[in-house]
Amino acid sequence: MKLFSKRSASGMIAAAAVVMTTLAMAGPANAATTYTPSGGPSANFVGNNVSFTATAAGQTLTCSTFNLAGSIVNPGTSRAIGANGGTLTTLTSSGCTNPIAGSTTVTPSGTWGVTITGDEVGTVSPARLTSVAATVSAAGCTFNVGGVVNGTFNDATQRFTPNSGASGLTITSTPVGFICPILGVAPGQTIEVGGTWTNTPPAGSAGLAIATA
Repeated sequence: MKLFSKRSASGMIAAAAVVMTTLAMAGPANAATTYTPSGGPSANFVGNNVSFTATAAGQTLTCSTFNLAGSIVNPGTSRAIGANGGTLTTLTSSGCTNPIAGSTTVTPSGTWGVTITGDEVGTVSPARLTSVAATVSAAGCTFNVGGVVNGTFNDATQRFTPNSGASGLTITSTPVGFICPILGVAPGQTIEVGGTWTNTPPAGSAGLAIATA
């Protein structure tokens, strides 16, 4: 006994396809649109085992010190996902080395930012360092890097951890210097970021907490 005709079956398939397409376009029903940072007002992200790797060139430099200090923007105030949550105005690095070039200078510049980019799950939120800029000088080869560093921020540990693989940083200028061809660095190459930054707020400031909605 036939329960459905070919016409009714095809109609049901078409209707199901419309429903699935609508759900896909709508996206997750609970996706966060705002977040609220609290704590501060000062922040001090201390780097640990921070490294930068030019992926295509296979060149890595590591820094014994790479710290980012600044302040939380309007703590306790809600803002759109992706809007600035903190400014990092004091950027310090030292003890950077490369296996081929030896001692390397990394000079961060400008004002970096930090923001939340999606839903918090437990104590972990997707996060991003923004307006990242630095000049790298290694044994007569100098170039600039810039972009963003995508990662996660954990309220419980106060730790920002870059994502594995491509970070959002690239070499933004043509490397200048006789050793640059030996290092293999070139404009547009992707920079992977390793290590972590842990917020260690100074006296009078509290740790950073995130709430998404």
